[in-house]
Amino acid sequence: MISRLSAKLIADAYDVRFPQDLFLRQQIGDELYSFLYVYNFDPSLLNSVKKSYDQNKLKYFIMGLHTGESISSKTNKWTWQERQSLGQQILIKLAKYMLHDYYTCSDFEKYKDAELRAINLMQKNLELDGYIYSNGSLLVPEESVIDETEETGILEILMISVGLKDITTLKHYLDLSVTDYQESKWDDSILNSRKVLERILAQVANHFNEVVNGAPLQEEILSRPSSVRDYLEKQGLIEKIEKETIFQVYKLLSHTGAHPYMAQRDQARLMRHLALTFSQFILLKLESALKSNKEIDQ
Repeated sequence: MISRLSAKLIADAYDVRFPQDLFLRQQIGDELYSFLYVYNFDPSLLNSVKKSYDQNKLKYFIMGLHTGESISSKTNKWTWQERQSLGQQILIKLAKYMLHDYYTCSDFEKYKDAELRAINLMQKNLELDGYIYSNGSLLVPEESVIDETEETGILEILMISVGLKDITTLKHYLDLSVTDYQESKWDDSILNSRKVLERILAQVANHFNEVVNGAPLQEEILSRPSSVRDYLEKQGLIEKIEKETIFQVYKLLSHTGAHPYMAQRDQARLMRHLALTFSQFILLKLESALKSNKEIDQ
């Protein structure tokens, strides 16, 4: 699923690529209409885009596709879920053909710096959503089927649900992993993704000890990732094979810049995906353990 942030960045890219300049509005508006016409967009959508452009509301129209608001008047009998589903399809097409135009354009000079920045940022955030541009299409590879933006939201919900204490720090590293990726700081993005996993494991262990034993975990355990994993296994929160798997993922996340035959960009995206997946895994384990402990107390 294309996230709200990606929808905004798609809107930004179109807003920059087809600026609604007061003196050139007719000319650029015709360029936008022709651009979408060539790529076989539905006639009703073309008219809606033209109307929103003429009213200087193109950016808001594109963002409204994510919520379904932009097509609500033409889908009176639809549910909001159906409108949002169609909005997702349109957003994918808008992003796909913006990238297609950029990558197949022989006249690179027609793109201004602001346009390049907007398109580049749009593409990077789409990649964090799981969408990869390749050979004229936006693909969701097998290894990124889980929507990472949705997964990030699930992490935050779980962190609150189980009662972790320092959610602010965890969200800080989550946000950094995204910002670093957008700024092409691949190693930093992987590092901050690893910090998310490392600190979630530590906070899970500490919180579990407080609930079960009534006291925080010793600092000498919390300060060592290996000791945290050992503690989680000893307490039955994870099994031996799960501990070993988490250790191997942790090693992989620590092994930045050393994966041959793979672009750094892909490394950062996939490593972040792994970190979020195993972070969600341990939070779900804690949630289940806390429920079981509560039932025993009752």
